[in-house]
Amino acid sequence: MVRGILLVLLLELYPCFLQGQDLPNAPIPRETWTTFAVFGGEVVADGVTTRVLYQRHYPETDPLARPFVRAGVAGQVGGAVLGMAATGSVWYILRRTHHDRAAKWFLRSVTLGEGCNVTRQFAILSQSRK
Repeated sequence: MVRGILLVLLLELYPCFLQGQDLPNAPIPRETWTTFAVFGGEVVADGVTTRVLYQRHYPETDPLARPFVRAGVAGQVGGAVLGMAATGSVWYILRRTHHDRAAKWFLRSVTLGEGCNVTRQFAILSQSRK
């Protein structure tokens, strides 16, 4: 499984290495680094609460995440990596095409959505009696 994840990451990054593309000239603001850190923490919290709820026989409601959750911890880690890579890729493409404000708001909206999901899962977990 780990080899598959590494292969996917290398295939995603390989075209960037071939073309020799650099990051945009403008420095990345501290707010962006903070938002990415918060998003990463939310993804970890989502993974932990999802695993606990799944072990308590709550079904996964997201049809895209369901196969990853059923695959166990390794599947969940793989799904989380793919989700974060997709988010980072969209942010990078928006930034690379000089849509900095759109990239900033995209990242904020994804972080807000993940935060709402984690809050919902913690509420379910606190009321769980299984």
